[in-house]
Amino acid sequence: MSFEIFSEDLEQVLMLIEQGIQERQTYDNALENEIIKKGIKIPKIVLSKILDATKILLTPSKHIERFIVVTGIDKSGKETQCFNPENIRGVTSINDYLSRRSHRVLKISLPSYNTLLGSLIASYLKRKNKGIQLRGEISREYAWVLWSLDRAQYNSQIVEWIQDGPRHVALSKRWLESNVAYQVVNKIDEKRILSFERNIVKPDYVFIIDIPVSVVFERIENSKERMDRYEDRELLEKVRKIFLNLNRFYPYGKIFVLNGLQAPERVNIEILEKLRDLGF
Repeated sequence: MSFEIFSEDLEQVLMLIEQGIQERQTYDNALENEIIKKGIKIPKIVLSKILDATKILLTPSKHIERFIVVTGIDKSGKETQCFNPENIRGVTSINDYLSRRSHRVLKISLPSYNTLLGSLIASYLKRKNKGIQLRGEISREYAWVLWSLDRAQYNSQIVEWIQDGPRHVALSKRWLESNVAYQVVNKIDEKRILSFERNIVKPDYVFIIDIPVSVVFERIENSKERMDRYEDRELLEKVRKIFLNLNRFYPYGKIFVLNGLQAPERVNIEILEKLRDLGF
């Protein structure tokens, strides 16, 4: 299923959503009707997902525990450490490690390009995308809201999962800290994002895998993948600096920085040792 959306129509909706969330404490029919009116040209199934996410962003959530995030700039090895989809020898993914220790794991990977809201991000980044095609450009002033909407669709799921059992753990590749790091570089104040996502659940532990930007481009070249909008050398240098000073911009969770230049097995050992020390 593929949809075409004009960026100017979507940007008007994103602008309205930010204004509505910053001005309100709870979701109401007035905001919903405004969004529906403003989004009249957006396919109904997409607008419905946007409305659902907006409602979640205005729904207070309880504090949770046992939420782990792995983050860092592009190609730093997040996917390998979280899930090891390529079965690299010597690497026990965090997911497998937790499962073997009798935890049940909710797995999240952001952006979720396989969903409609994630597909909006893919199109904005100019990644290969079969879902939604954006025509025109969304300004940086409001594009960051796309990541917030994508994340919001997992909020209730995480809370319910954690509350469902004492051995339940949520594991996410990227979360709110990633949006903060990239958008601060795009001149979006972190307080604006954190206020907008005030009801999004926050992690207990954030593992940052740090690599030099030169290595990012070596890995992109070796993978023969097409670069997206954010895989820009100057931008990533600035994003890396934000990650290395994340506690100045993002006051949530205990932060660990790992040297991603090491072999994946070595990075893996360090992460698993930290998890054991934390009681997982």
